[in-house]
Amino acid sequence: MTVAGILRLIVVAEGIILLMMAFVSFVYRKMTEGIALSWGGFAAILILAGAVPAFAGWSSLIPIGAVPAFVIVSAATLLGVFYLSCAVSQLIRKNQELAMHVSLLNQENESILEELQAIREREK
Repeated sequence: MTVAGILRLIVVAEGIILLMMAFVSFVYRKMTEGIALSWGGFAAILILAGAVPAFAGWSSLIPIGAVPAFVIVSAATLLGVFYLSCAVSQLIRKNQELAMHVSLLNQENESILEELQAIREREK
C-alpha cells in the first residue's frame, strides 16, 4: 500500500471517529442539533474525501515526510475545534435556560406588582 493510500485510510478513520464523537456528544446533550449536524456533514465529507478515488487526488500531493505531521496537526485541529464547538453548544443551552428563568421571574414580578397595586387600592 502506498503512502497516499495509508493517508486516505487515516482520513476515513478520522471521519468515522468524528462522526461517532458528534453523535455521542449530541446524545449526551453536550452539543446542539445544528452544530452536531454540521460536524456530521463534515465527517461525511472527510469519509468521502478518503474513500472515493475521484476525491482523493489531494493525498498524492503530500510528501512522505510530512504525513505524520499532517496527521497530528489535522487530528489536533479537529479535536480543538470540536471541543470549542461543544463549549459553545453548552453555553447556548445555558443561555436558553437562563432566558427561561428570566421570563418566569418577570412573570412572577408582574403578578406581585399587580397584587401590590390591588392592596394599595383597597387601603385607599
